[in-house]
Amino acid sequence: MKHFLEDIKIDLEKNANHYGDPDCKICNGLGIILDNYSLPGESSYKLCQCVEKMTLCDGNPPYEYFDPKENCMKECPSKKARIALKKILFLEKQSGIPTRYKNKLLTSIDVNISEGDNFLYVIDHVYAVIKNYPSNKNTYGLYLYGKTGTGKTLLSCIILNEMIRLYQIPVRYAKISRDILGKIRDTFNPQSEFYGEGRKIEEELANIEILVIDDFGVQKDSPWVNNVLYDLIDTRYEKNLLTILTSNEPMDSWKDISNGRVFSRLKEMCLEIHLDAEDYRLKKAKSIH
Repeated sequence: MKHFLEDIKIDLEKNANHYGDPDCKICNGLGIILDNYSLPGESSYKLCQCVEKMTLCDGNPPYEYFDPKENCMKECPSKKARIALKKILFLEKQSGIPTRYKNKLLTSIDVNISEGDNFLYVIDHVYAVIKNYPSNKNTYGLYLYGKTGTGKTLLSCIILNEMIRLYQIPVRYAKISRDILGKIRDTFNPQSEFYGEGRKIEEELANIEILVIDDFGVQKDSPWVNNVLYDLIDTRYEKNLLTILTSNEPMDSWKDISNGRVFSRLKEMCLEIHLDAEDYRLKKAKSIH
């Protein structure tokens, strides 16, 4: 399992945007790596040593150096990697990914606690979404469902982190109650910082290139909620934008709600996968004690 995940990592990095030495065994050409010594909650992305070795500038914009032979300023070989790193850090900050799940990649999965479940099957589809996305944006999204603690949020955030790291794609994580319905409700409150910004919030969620909607289905108790969710899903469907949803309930739970409109859209835009596993967090605790 460990070698399987490492092989996936290498394959994804070979398929990604390259800014470093293509022969580098540390970054596989990416030019950007994770710093395992960063403090909790801080971004741990940094330039690979292969980029540092090719640096001829002082490391500051506009990333140029003086060439005495030609008596002129030239672009530093590290410029593209430095710009990519700045973009990664910006996209990560804007993503909304919870601190607990920042920098979690496919190789972050605890290989000792996923054996015997359908985790390999799930990982294979997560891997396919990440690898195929740049060349085929018509790829299906994912609807990951299962009981609490089976790793749904972890897997969805892994997708976001990999999309930022490998391709510098804008992504967003949104918890259904807090980041979608809660914020939109607050736009009707004159005392809220979001007052009057309902349309802006809805448009941001509808237009972000990749969106994770976490805990989808925990609230579907009113026509207003159902209309908000349908409008969001429908807009993303029409724009062919990648959407990942996590839920405790199967997709069928939407069949009899709003005349099946949400269910119909979900069936067309997502591959439904049941995480049939023991509580991931519980198993992790067992592996520690």
